[in-house]
Amino acid sequence: MNSPLYDRKIEAQLDVPLAELRAEVPQDPKCIFKRRTAVERVHAYLKEFFQLNNVRYRTGKRAKIHFDMVTLIYNASKLAADRINAQLNQQQVA
Repeated sequence: MNSPLYDRKIEAQLDVPLAELRAEVPQDPKCIFKRRTAVERVHAYLKEFFQLNNVRYRTGKRAKIHFDMVTLIYNASKLAADRINAQLNQQQVA
């Protein structure tokens, strides 16, 4: 693959030592800004579609559990969408 390690899927990064991953991450402020804005977009999506802006619990265990459940559901839905898209692409090629 031509893409840097930190841009690849998690499965491709699992066998690589952490020191090697850290060495490849650029320290360019623009790169850091791009990664931060990507995270902020996810948080904005969670706030809008998963009602994270209407949480009744502001602190404590309940708020953490609520946030963890929302992020678990978000990650599971993204994983399911990726797998469905992969299957559809595989069927189109065949």
